[in-house]
Amino acid sequence: MDKNAKKATGVKPPTGKGKRLIILHAGSKEGFVPNAELVFESKNDGDYHHQMNSKMFEEWFKHQLLPNIPPSSILVLDNASYHSVRIDKPPTMAEKKDVMKEWLKNKGANPSDNLNKCELLEMVKSLSYGIGNDYVIDRMARDNGHQVVRLPPHHCEYNPIELIWAQVKTYVAKRNNFKMADLKPLVREAIQSVTAENWANAVKHCENLQTGDAAKDVCIDKYIDSFVIELRSSDDEDSS
Repeated sequence: MDKNAKKATGVKPPTGKGKRLIILHAGSKEGFVPNAELVFESKNDGDYHHQMNSKMFEEWFKHQLLPNIPPSSILVLDNASYHSVRIDKPPTMAEKKDVMKEWLKNKGANPSDNLNKCELLEMVKSLSYGIGNDYVIDRMARDNGHQVVRLPPHHCEYNPIELIWAQVKTYVAKRNNFKMADLKPLVREAIQSVTAENWANAVKHCENLQTGDAAKDVCIDKYIDSFVIELRSSDDEDSS
């Protein structure tokens, strides 16, 4: 190539800074849940991750998801932190002393004012035994006749919505002009392009993955069990 030749350039994508769209939605093999779509702009503060927090998720869960799903639904969640906020979570060393004292008083304890944080934490630990991992979202679901199950950690491939988001992103990428004013309607257009058949196929694919992996686990368990038995048998023969 001639060193003086200019490279062809197109629309340059953003560098990662600036506003983004955050999307909340849910679906099943019947398609996206009606009226559960939430799309909003992140603030331009350099980090959009903290803008999707437990308070916002719980509001969406209560007002947009629960009223629009069939009775006795099974709700599958991944392990995002805002999905698993504990009810009555014991305070940690990161909390202020007043927070620790208040928690202890609510448990019937009477912490002295001259206790330091380490001593308060020991009291917290002594009263924390037996407190289970009951989550805000799980209780909301149970109160409305539903059940929450969580995917195994690091197994997002079991989640059908990952395939659906990939389809939505591909649709947007082919048509995106990187103008925020055009992006929001484009995202909604992309969501509407996803059919019930797309969802059914995604669900089936994830079910097949789980079935295949479960079968592999059974085979591995049987192999390990037989290997241990054979080793023990060999040890017994040597000793005799």
